[in-house]
Amino acid sequence: MQNTQTILDFIFLTITYSGGYLVVSIVTILTALSFVLHKHSKRVMPLLATVAGSAITVWVMKHVIDAPRPPSALYLESSPSFPSGHAALAMALYGFLFLTIYKHEKHHLQNKSLVLLGLLTIAIGASRLYLGVHYISDVLVGYVIGLIWLFIANKMKK
Repeated sequence: MQNTQTILDFIFLTITYSGGYLVVSIVTILTALSFVLHKHSKRVMPLLATVAGSAITVWVMKHVIDAPRPPSALYLESSPSFPSGHAALAMALYGFLFLTIYKHEKHHLQNKSLVLLGLLTIAIGASRLYLGVHYISDVLVGYVIGLIWLFIANKMKK
């Protein structure tokens, strides 16, 4: 049982890192560069607005509300609990990529990419719960913040 627990801890830690600020920042920059190189520059500002807007909103809410984290986490986080930045950033970045791929011309990897991005977004929120660093309300509100910024960015492209 201990070995299974260790493996699950490792898997969920790996998943959670894909929604962290470092990985999201790197993927956002690479995505923006890809948009420019492939002559889709009009997508850069909405992408940056979605990710940065979500990050700023989470930061402000965390410091205004200052909610404590659950007492029994697998590892320590120093910032306040509410809302989940990982969930917000996952919805913002991977949701933006999901919508971009969904609206784009058909490609043989389109459906697989959409499933992967959808599962990754859900898995990041689940990883925060598994690791015990958030309450479900933190994760759900994080997703809503990301969705709101996706909606705002979608209006920017028109």
